[in-house]
Amino acid sequence: MKLLDQLDAEPSEVWLLNVESLEMTSDEVVKELQDLTWRPGERYPLMSNISARQGILNWGASSSLSQFLLEMGAGGLGGIEAAGIAAAIRYTYGKFRDRSQGDPWGESISEDVALAQAKARIVEHYGVAEDALSVQRAETNAADKRFEFTFAHTDGRSFGAEVGVIKDSPTCMRLWREAPRT
Repeated sequence: MKLLDQLDAEPSEVWLLNVESLEMTSDEVVKELQDLTWRPGERYPLMSNISARQGILNWGASSSLSQFLLEMGAGGLGGIEAAGIAAAIRYTYGKFRDRSQGDPWGESISEDVALAQAKARIVEHYGVAEDALSVQRAETNAADKRFEFTFAHTDGRSFGAEVGVIKDSPTCMRLWREAPRT
């Protein structure tokens, strides 16, 4: 597969949301995420894929778990418009987290643990080899208990990930990729 075909097939951003006992139905969450993909006045939504998965976890104590995934394609968005959509998604995901029960932010993890989680998710969602990624930037936001990483790939693409801590476990919340600069 040529690189351009591959770029068309993969999302430019992936937003992940794992919550317990959300005070909304999955259909309500999906509807709200769907609304984010429509630009005002446009006939069609942005290139996107929304998926939801629910389950019940029984390891001594029972709890329900929901996972929502919003994959967005670049679709010709300009910088300001893309930033606006990213801000809307970040706000909406924050609102969902606030409505979640039993989803406290845990103790901070090391940058090495967060880095491993970031790489694992990029490999999973974009199908790249882990050893082809090199860290370009690592930033820690102690107030929000969040890490942000940017990676260079050997083929010229850039990848990034945001990792937070939920229930004392590293959780990747956002991934992105950029095409090689020409």
